[in-house]
Amino acid sequence: MKLSIKAFNRLTIHEQYDLVFTQGEFVNYFIKDKTRFALYSIFNFFVEIEYQVASNTITNLISFEDGVLLDRYWIITDLTK
Repeated sequence: MKLSIKAFNRLTIHEQYDLVFTQGEFVNYFIKDKTRFALYSIFNFFVEIEYQVASNTITNLISFEDGVLLDRYWIITDLTK
């Protein structure tokens, strides 16, 4: 099964989480304050999961193809060392 981002967004939130956690590929994460943001690649787009560490809960899911949300996951590394 392969979904477009539009078809993914029409699914229920439960179905979206199920697909991301069973078929998505973990890419990277970062922590800001007490919130962890995890990036997954699924089909031909990305999904960001927002996780509140203090309350141990997932609070948000955002799907996107590119842009500012994606840019904040790339870490600049000096490969000449």
